[in-house]
Amino acid sequence: MGNRSARTFPASAECYDRQINWTARLGREIPFLTQVFGLPGRLGLLDAGCGSGRHAATLAERGYRVTAADASTDMIRYARRVAREQGVRVRLVRASFAELPKKAGGPFDGVLCIGNSLPLAGSAPGVRSAVRSFARLLRPGGHLLIQVINFARMHHELQHGGCVRGPHVLRSRGREYVSFKVFHAAGRQVTMTGVTLWKEAGAWKHEVFRGRLYPIDAAPLCRWLRAAGFRILKRLGSYAGEPYAAAHSPDLILICERTGNRRVSGGP
Repeated sequence: MGNRSARTFPASAECYDRQINWTARLGREIPFLTQVFGLPGRLGLLDAGCGSGRHAATLAERGYRVTAADASTDMIRYARRVAREQGVRVRLVRASFAELPKKAGGPFDGVLCIGNSLPLAGSAPGVRSAVRSFARLLRPGGHLLIQVINFARMHHELQHGGCVRGPHVLRSRGREYVSFKVFHAAGRQVTMTGVTLWKEAGAWKHEVFRGRLYPIDAAPLCRWLRAAGFRILKRLGSYAGEPYAAAHSPDLILICERTGNRRVSGGP
């Protein structure tokens, strides 16, 4: 079996992008996002951890002024290509969560951090720092949307050897891709290994990427959000909109409002 060498997470933008059925995903998520953020505002939206830029470009098609940021130069380069192919303007910034207040500008009407991007902050201090960055970037009354995997649901599997998500099959440009992800506990972090398989010129190829995530639980995340000056409006278990339940929800989705009545500390 041919092999493209294993990569450190995040995956190459191309590998990441072809793991996802974007027609189905955007069809499910974009109506949810536009409902949360309302009509396009003058200050625009920030997509923090934008990945390959599909959400940012599609929101721009809907009339939003969008700034998209990611720590990966490869992702930003790919997102620029996506925006060009879709014929929209998206402002793209290479920045980690901690760098956003200096590099992304603002203030914004809304900030979204979805696609399980926030766990890439890597630690509790990293997540708290990211939350404070979001608060500094939002206008008072602006909305923050966070979506992460429900790590509480995954906890039992992780304690008994790990868990697998997938396989997912996707056809793209006449080729079929099969992808899956394997999660294992690693101290206070979770290791994730992603594998994509496809057949090319009669031979099987595969690409592997690995990385570490900080398994965010609902209770501490809500505390950090309130401490940063957010009011939590909704706690949901998926984009279908049902209430979050730690035991069985696939996701943790938080919709928050920047209250404007607390000073956001610049410290770690």
